[in-house]
Amino acid sequence: MFSEQVQPTRAAQKRRTAARVVEAAAQLFTEHGFQDTTVRRIAARAGVSVGAVMAVGDKESLLGLVYDQAIADRIPAPPAPVEGGRAPDAAEYLAHYFDPFLALFAENDELARAYFRTLARGRPENAALGTLRTLTEDNLKAALVNAGMPEARARLGAQVMFAGYLGELMLLATRTTDPEQTAARLASTARFIAAQEGRDR
Repeated sequence: MFSEQVQPTRAAQKRRTAARVVEAAAQLFTEHGFQDTTVRRIAARAGVSVGAVMAVGDKESLLGLVYDQAIADRIPAPPAPVEGGRAPDAAEYLAHYFDPFLALFAENDELARAYFRTLARGRPENAALGTLRTLTEDNLKAALVNAGMPEARARLGAQVMFAGYLGELMLLATRTTDPEQTAARLASTARFIAAQEGRDR
């Protein structure tokens, strides 16, 4: 019975420690950049041991967790339901869905590029990207269905839109584009997808 009472306390303590570590990492990455932030400095800022930091993740994993949380906080709301027989413009919704993420990446170019590199290397623990994909595709599909597109085609359109977004992130990571060009291309993709509504299957 004693172990049953202790176990939730230990789990809660572990979650609190992880949150402190990620918060400390976020502060130091912002203040000193990715390269100049060390695990030892993160441990000192969080008030924990280096081992406790490494239990949460190495420096690259911590950067991923920082961005994963920031992205999760910025996921746009689902599309508004149809009111009075008129659906909100699907192309407009799709075109601007990723704006909060692009704005986040524009806040700190060096950190954003370091994060993109972690994505390109495929962090196995990046469950947050899968969650973002699911939520995004559900929201984009709902916007297209609201506009009158058949569900199967809307699902495909949502998948194409998300894949386009990931492709744009890779272009940003290699400095072959900039956020303004990215936003323009995503808007073009959104208009193309929304225009498929009236086409034959």
